[in-house]
Amino acid sequence: MKKSQETSPNYLLKSAREGHGWTQEELAEKIGATCVTISRWENGVTFPSHYFCKKLSSLYSKTFQELGLIRDDHRNRRRKYLRSSMLLHTSALHDSPPALSLSSSLRPRTKPIFLFNEPLTNPAEFYGRRCERETLISRTYRRASTSIIGPRRIGKTWLIDYLRLTAPKEFGARFSIGYLDATMPSCRSVTGFVTEALCVLGLPVTEDVDGLISLEKGLRVLKARDHIPVLCIDEFEGFSNKQEFTLDFFQGLRAMTHAYNLVLVVVSRNPLSMVMSKDVEPSGFFNIFEQLMLEPFDAEEVDEFIYEKGRQAGFTEQECEALSKYSAECQQGWPPLRLQLVGKMLLEDKERNKIGVQYWQKFKLRLEEIYRSVTS
Repeated sequence: MKKSQETSPNYLLKSAREGHGWTQEELAEKIGATCVTISRWENGVTFPSHYFCKKLSSLYSKTFQELGLIRDDHRNRRRKYLRSSMLLHTSALHDSPPALSLSSSLRPRTKPIFLFNEPLTNPAEFYGRRCERETLISRTYRRASTSIIGPRRIGKTWLIDYLRLTAPKEFGARFSIGYLDATMPSCRSVTGFVTEALCVLGLPVTEDVDGLISLEKGLRVLKARDHIPVLCIDEFEGFSNKQEFTLDFFQGLRAMTHAYNLVLVVVSRNPLSMVMSKDVEPSGFFNIFEQLMLEPFDAEEVDEFIYEKGRQAGFTEQECEALSKYSAECQQGWPPLRLQLVGKMLLEDKERNKIGVQYWQKFKLRLEEIYRSVTS
């Protein structure tokens, strides 16, 4: 048994913790993670992001290698596959389009492989964003608020969905997580917002909702039950009515994060300091957040996506190369939505045998038209 443990790539990480006499909960507190995350690292279910690798290395005063913080066999196999398939990020710059092969047999599918403009219902479908995911989960677990920003269709809502889907396992039953969209008609007033907030947090709603006072009463009930309320607010720009959402509103919301352990996860295209009017600046509202900026996938993230999805779709090397090439957006990287769209289009055309002399020129025109219609 001991020999088997010592050959495990996670043994060194676990041994370092036990050598300090720390429990998983104590280590999680020291580095800002959750005990569930620590357990997954040590059992090989997930691998720490570079951010947490550096924290662990600094905490233990050991190198990555001394802690077993090296790429696992799965990652090495994936990279070997990608290299042999010419799927490094330079493939996005190839001049000549690859040809699709239709030789592989296709199995009937009960669920789509590429999720274009669909809600996230399975956390396993959330690719990339490892650092952002771990930061959001660890901050929420520590009852700290987070601001997620980025351009349209970059995956901000999916990140919130990932948090909601993984919360039961990561946090347990003490956390009550609710979601609302600030652009909903019901959220155009403070009373409407409070009503929606109470509903999504599982609190009773009376007929005489009295603005933030009613929300405060509800949060007081959750605190008495030792529950942590987490309110995810999408499209935060919806609070643009200055007559309704005044300085008092944001000051009150900020005060409740301190008094009742209210955790806010807000989503917007621009930083909150730009979203909110100058009149609201004295509230100090945006000072309680850590900002997570979402950008297109980098080369490592797109490698992971193409490897996993290409395998599921039965793509050939040439088809995976096409997925990388047409999903790239100049030198800015690979937008996740564009990756899903290109994969969906390639797979549908592969299955329908829609390959002709002018295929790639028409494919690119179709792609740009569809992508522009959902991002403009």
